[in-house]
Amino acid sequence: MALLGAPARELLRTHFNSSNNQPIPGASKDVTLRNSTKLRFPQLSFQDLSANSLHGENSLHNWRCCVYNASSSSASSSSALQQQVESEAEKEMARLTGTVTSDPSCPLPDIPSGLVQVTLLNPMKSSPLPSKIPAQSAPLLVYVPGMDCTGQGIRRQLPTLVAAGYDVRCVFIPSDDRSSWQQLLQKILPFLEKEVETTSGKPRHLTVLGESFGGCLAIRLAQAAPRIVSRLVLINPATNFVESNVFASFAARTGLLAAFPEPLYQVAQDILLPLMVRKGRVSRTGNEDMLSPIDYVPARCAAWRFSMLNDNTGLSDSEIQGITVPTLLFASEKDRVLWSTTECLRLQKLLPNSKRIIMAESGHTLLFEDSIDLASLLDRNGFSPPHIGMSSAKSPAASEPTGISHSEAETEQARPLQSRKHAVPDERYDEMGLILEPWRILTSPYVTGAESLPNPEMKPKRPILFVGNHTMFGIYDSPILVYELYKRGFRLRGLAHPGHWTGGVGHIFERYGNVKATKFSAYKLLKDGEDVLLFPGGSREVCKRKGEEYKLIWKETVDFVRMASRLNAIIVPFGILGADDAYKILYDGDDILNSPLGPLVKAIYKRFDIETVDSIYPVTALPVLGTPSLIPLPSVERIYIHFSEPVDTQQYNCNLRDSQEVRIHAKLG
Repeated sequence: MALLGAPARELLRTHFNSSNNQPIPGASKDVTLRNSTKLRFPQLSFQDLSANSLHGENSLHNWRCCVYNASSSSASSSSALQQQVESEAEKEMARLTGTVTSDPSCPLPDIPSGLVQVTLLNPMKSSPLPSKIPAQSAPLLVYVPGMDCTGQGIRRQLPTLVAAGYDVRCVFIPSDDRSSWQQLLQKILPFLEKEVETTSGKPRHLTVLGESFGGCLAIRLAQAAPRIVSRLVLINPATNFVESNVFASFAARTGLLAAFPEPLYQVAQDILLPLMVRKGRVSRTGNEDMLSPIDYVPARCAAWRFSMLNDNTGLSDSEIQGITVPTLLFASEKDRVLWSTTECLRLQKLLPNSKRIIMAESGHTLLFEDSIDLASLLDRNGFSPPHIGMSSAKSPAASEPTGISHSEAETEQARPLQSRKHAVPDERYDEMGLILEPWRILTSPYVTGAESLPNPEMKPKRPILFVGNHTMFGIYDSPILVYELYKRGFRLRGLAHPGHWTGGVGHIFERYGNVKATKFSAYKLLKDGEDVLLFPGGSREVCKRKGEEYKLIWKETVDFVRMASRLNAIIVPFGILGADDAYKILYDGDDILNSPLGPLVKAIYKRFDIETVDSIYPVTALPVLGTPSLIPLPSVERIYIHFSEPVDTQQYNCNLRDSQEVRIHAKLG
């Protein structure tokens, strides 16, 4: 069952209330249209919002007109008419209530909680029907919503989900429901068991999708019904809530939230709303969709559901480890409500068959964002509906080549999601993210072209070679680049100058996946299918001279192109701006070599077996002061990263032994 929005509610209220709040002549004193205890009109479903339902031949609007016309009639006729109005109103309420209980539609906020109980809703009863209607035997996707518990969060994803082949249902929990986790399971499981039943006797494939608050319930459903739950998808789950949101957890324990006056509670909602939304990623329509269910959670309801999140019954490590169904964990990196990336990493370690996907630019309200296509995300990560491809889903990402047929995909889905071992575990990259967080806040990295990056989950896996410009000193932005790509699914193995190991910091580079740059290290990494980071300018590009800001200092050879072509790799060119503006060179390498210190510098380089003296670090000025500094301290400049269209080396047929021919093809690419 769905609700009317505020303007429509006012319209109906006007239909049934007299303009001056006067009782109808001849009616009993305790019967008025404004305060009648009998005329409790249920809210209408989406289909009832049409002009026919509001002003049709048998609509309540016409009865309202009859009431107004009766005001000039005799008292006896008015009394008879009043009884007729009440009788028809009760019939209408019975009809609508029957619609709610037998064939509910996806709700809007402020649903009269006394009219419905915990149930499953079919959102397609209230949404524009797509070109493809799910069959009775279609794979089932059950959405377990966040704190609002209305199912509104899935509405924007319905067209592509249905086009992909899913039959979608939403869990609905009234705002006055005070069921515990166990009681909710007892109410919902019979609905799930009924939905998966088919005439053939073979249960339908069931994917349970839990978001935020709903993630806690989704996990418990997977525990309670392992026989019917085929897959589990969690989006920013609110598990381990005590640590993920200390403030809200404390407020739930104190019970203060339930005592909030309504005006103060609404102000608090307005203040906290920006934490849930990523600015610029949710359109006006998306904001309206999100604001509606927020209004559905009054203070007492929010207090109860926060207290439920403090209850970790069923979420112990050993209990979570018992869930063996394939599980996808979507973590929004820009989530300001929960520590989603950290919590999803914890769950990934516990769930034996799981995979974490970091959404680099998304906030807590992931499904409301315009660029998010849930059906495509599921497909790219091996969760497309069984026997159904994504070709019918009208989404931009649906046409991306995955290099695997649907029959192969089904076989792949049966394998563990974490079959491949990575040289650098996720914990190290998360550690890097925590270390870099203050620097990321200061430099505010701006990434463009990420939508053109190849699919990191492509099957079969192909090596990817990231090639770009080195900025001054190399340390200002390179770690940021590595982490930004990690959030998008790429684990870079960087080629670092051997001098770092001579200087004693090589183990730090190795900790985060870097290796010594040798003639064969890049070849070996690409041959093993790794994602490799290469700066062709090398140390010379790091140690720029005056006037060489953002200048590419690359050799004429195209060895990396020939190597990538030989190993069937994809080349991703990129460019970085910002770092060269952060330093002011006072003395560059040429100045130092021509100074009295030149012979000493050459002797030191020879002592450490450094073949060239071109890679002499310049002396820069201290920010603001302008005085020379032996330690290169930068001023703060924003970092800009742009990824160009990938170059697929399979598209170029050339003689790899002919360097001139390869150079021509490289320039054309």
